[in-house]
Amino acid sequence: MGLLTGLVTLPLAPVRGVAWVAQQVAEEADRQLYDEEVIRREMLQLELDYEDGKIDLQERQRQEEQLLERLAISQARRAEREEEVRAWEEEVRYSEEEVPGNG
Repeated sequence: MGLLTGLVTLPLAPVRGVAWVAQQVAEEADRQLYDEEVIRREMLQLELDYEDGKIDLQERQRQEEQLLERLAISQARRAEREEEVRAWEEEVRYSEEEVPGNG
């Protein structure tokens, strides 16, 4: 960023800062919402609440369905990230083979 651009956009710095903080909060909330361990604990607590009579069968089924949807999304995201890593590793391996002197 040039000096002139920096000076012209300086009044927007607080807005960019607030936007960055909001993005960080949203990303952390998303991580917690789709954390597989958190979901499993919530499923266990749901079962305990049902067994203790704190919720009825209909409520248990409704909440369980939501938790299973979150778990499926979480697992799909994890599989996608793992595939991206594998593709990146393959790309690195391929590019290393093309470099002269790397056997």
